[in-house]
Amino acid sequence: MIARAGRAAALAGGLVTLAITLLVSYDVLMRYFLDAPQLFVDELASYLQILIVFGGLAYTFEAGGHVRVDLFTARMRPERRARLRVLTLALSLAVVVVVAWVTARTAWTAFDYGRVSAVMLYPLWLPMVFIPLGLALFAVSLLSALARQVALLRGAPEACDEVKLGRDDGQALS
Repeated sequence: MIARAGRAAALAGGLVTLAITLLVSYDVLMRYFLDAPQLFVDELASYLQILIVFGGLAYTFEAGGHVRVDLFTARMRPERRARLRVLTLALSLAVVVVVAWVTARTAWTAFDYGRVSAVMLYPLWLPMVFIPLGLALFAVSLLSALARQVALLRGAPEACDEVKLGRDDGQALS
């Protein structure tokens, strides 16, 4: 279910990317050929980029698209690597939850005070709420990975690491 929600958010991000492309193309057409610039496009495209970035966090994590440095962990025993992964997942989860809480409070404050954008007077809480929502989905994804890793750590020492190192054939880096 978490992976499905992440894929849905990533699909929404892809559709928003298409919408931004169409909006910018429309603005260029109107600005340079008809001398009628569209002021809303710059502002709306910026706000929609927030959805792309934060909506895709959980999917990127679930798909393994994040950057991982295996320089130190490639030669570790699987059990030690699994314990290190538990630690890093727990720390990441703590940071993401704190940032999600702070950004949710910021969005709530923008809603409470009725803050609007400078050009087209969009309510600012609307794009701001995409940040904590995307981070919350990412936190659930991290929590799920943490639970899986802890469960694997309780099993056989040689099969306790959820992350496969190396190339597609599963061999460790040399």
